[in-house]
Amino acid sequence: MKQINTKLILVALILFVAPLFVKAQEKVTMMNGNILFVTVKDTLGEFVKMSDPEAKKVEDVAIEKSRIFSILFSDGREYFVYQQDTLSEENYLSAEEMRSYITGMHDANSHYRAPWAFWGSFGIGAASGVVFPAFISPLVAGAGAFLFGSSWIKINRRHISDPKFLKDPNYISGYENGARQQRVQNVIKGAVVGVLIGAGARYTLLY
Repeated sequence: MKQINTKLILVALILFVAPLFVKAQEKVTMMNGNILFVTVKDTLGEFVKMSDPEAKKVEDVAIEKSRIFSILFSDGREYFVYQQDTLSEENYLSAEEMRSYITGMHDANSHYRAPWAFWGSFGIGAASGVVFPAFISPLVAGAGAFLFGSSWIKINRRHISDPKFLKDPNYISGYENGARQQRVQNVIKGAVVGVLIGAGARYTLLY
């Protein structure tokens, strides 16, 4: 009986004392859909000061409030940095509507991939680099990259964190925006690499 009581006391002490040594973290939701788990130091002024408690060298970082949507503190309180402005072209959505939009961006940033956009623009860039002179090939590659980057975005149901978002226009808009940014980055990378390789091959063949 004494052994059982001793074990129960040890377990209780561990459960009570362990959280005291865990560094509290806040969940910071960025306007671009990224989520940071950090220790918030200060929210006064135009910046939010925070640090990454898991970093080898803990340093404070100041981020503009215009880039932050909300801060969820470890005690459950949520501080909305975002403020609705019906006269603004960027902040006209309500806090909950913007939350849906940002969730869409987050899901796209986390799951959407467009490897075909990279390889497609790479192929056009390489071909233009081989066929056309150096001052024309970037223009041809740019036109192809534009076509790949501006094509229709299809939402993959497996990427959606909750099926209810399929009927939410703000979520869909955020997902499409995040996915398009991912695609454009791939397109630009593919076109640049393709043109350089194509131009190198052209130079090798002609000279």
